[in-house]
Amino acid sequence: MRHYDILLFGEYFFDVIYTGLSEFPSLGREMFSTGITSTGGAMFTTACALARLEVNHGWPATFGDDNYSQFVTTLAARERIDLSLARFLDQPYRRVTTSIPLRGERAFVTYADPERPDKYAYWLRAMQQVQFKHIHFGGFESVDDVGPLCDLAHQRGATVSMDCHDTPLLEDSTCDWACYLKDVDIFLPNMREAQMITRLDDPSSAVHKLNQWVDTVLVKDGGNGAWVGHGGQVSHVPPHKIGEVIDTTGAGDCFCAGYLYGRFVRGLDDVQAAYCGNICGGFSVTGVGGATRAPSLAQLESALQS
Repeated sequence: MRHYDILLFGEYFFDVIYTGLSEFPSLGREMFSTGITSTGGAMFTTACALARLEVNHGWPATFGDDNYSQFVTTLAARERIDLSLARFLDQPYRRVTTSIPLRGERAFVTYADPERPDKYAYWLRAMQQVQFKHIHFGGFESVDDVGPLCDLAHQRGATVSMDCHDTPLLEDSTCDWACYLKDVDIFLPNMREAQMITRLDDPSSAVHKLNQWVDTVLVKDGGNGAWVGHGGQVSHVPPHKIGEVIDTTGAGDCFCAGYLYGRFVRGLDDVQAAYCGNICGGFSVTGVGGATRAPSLAQLESALQS
């Protein structure tokens, strides 16, 4: 039975990123960017960053026979991303995001074909075929959907982490987040998401509140670094600036890869592992696309020593 350090659960995206705009597009006007980049996004970013850090990872992704899927699988092969658990459909499975970065922020327009009805059953079958140390969900997943996967992970002595995303639940003040996160060991929202979930504006207070529901909380705070909540203690982890910020698309996914490497490969504590995440995020924003400038293992280790 094959062994992985990290199993990744999440879908690919084909990202189109327009750069060089002086202002945001408005209705009725045509604007020209000075640059355009096509690359992989979403879980591809985390998988690519882990591959560059030489982490033993598996990604039971789903791809179709469309050009977007083929483009990303070609990139994955080039980056030596392990797709031995992936499946390839004889039909389109299109997942496309247009990103427009401007002055340190960005806006998105996304199209995605409907998810496969057997997605979670497929993920569970993939887990049953291999051994693993940790599983990571690239976005928020309902406890009803991923409960069996979390149960299997915990039965195997593994841990579970989950990123967040812009889900409608963020707007729902009645959402029982403690219930939704009950099977998650490590939660990794960004600061906006953390503040919306807790309805608290103060960063430290928001992290502390989340830590009441989840054993470990990592909150990504962009240029301000990251926050760690564990055992009722909240720590701020400073950013690691590599160079000029070009594009923040996918930087959070790259952060997750750095943290997972530090915590589950290097065996660092959560604060030190979060700093690995900040380094990876710091590299990410110096190029266009989340994984374009993701660091190699040598670059990360050099940055840790600096």
